[in-house]
Amino acid sequence: MKRFQYFTYAVVIAGFINPSLAMSEVSGKQLFESRCQKCHDLPNPDTTPAMGWEKRLKLMGKLAKLSPQEKAEVLDYLQGHTKKAAKTVTLAEERRLFEQKCSLCHTLDRVYLTPLTDETRQHIVKRMKGKIPGWISDTEASLIVDYLSKAPKVERSKKSKGKANDIFVERCSACHSLERVYAKMKNDKVPAWTHIIQRMQKKAPQWLNSDEARLVVEYLQSIQSKKK
Repeated sequence: MKRFQYFTYAVVIAGFINPSLAMSEVSGKQLFESRCQKCHDLPNPDTTPAMGWEKRLKLMGKLAKLSPQEKAEVLDYLQGHTKKAAKTVTLAEERRLFEQKCSLCHTLDRVYLTPLTDETRQHIVKRMKGKIPGWISDTEASLIVDYLSKAPKVERSKKSKGKANDIFVERCSACHSLERVYAKMKNDKVPAWTHIIQRMQKKAPQWLNSDEARLVVEYLQSIQSKKK
């Protein structure tokens, strides 16, 4: 029921843009659901039958008493619906691959912090591919780049403000695990936090501004001094 409601809303919106298209979509879907289920359960519109929708309708159109115009509307609905479903499945598979391969080395949030061009994405994926030979194949690298070029845009908003420790946890964990920071603290040599944080800031200045970077440096230095 909800699925039909969502479809109806989409058709209403489309109707303002292209009234004839909206009428065709409604008619094709309604014809498919009302005529075809009189004799049998409705076939899944997301999956194209082995013989194809055109041949299937040629055989079943007579039994459903569809006119040539009605048959054309049903065919248009089914073929369009199947294409949309196929794109959705492909995008989901590419997303799963991206999450599996890229989350091995860093958080996935890191990918969305800085807007990237197609050329930059290709360069980064190629560089990541070379870090662990065999982990990402040429085909997988191509699929990941393709996914990133059409993946929904994700806006990351800053929630932590004011407190240095909160800023440190939120900003730094977006790109890598905090264990990486704590591991540096275990070393006898005190890390040059100012240099490190400035380098991180340059990578995503909109995510960590100068004032926030200063607070993070002071926070890390205070933790380091307590460990001595």
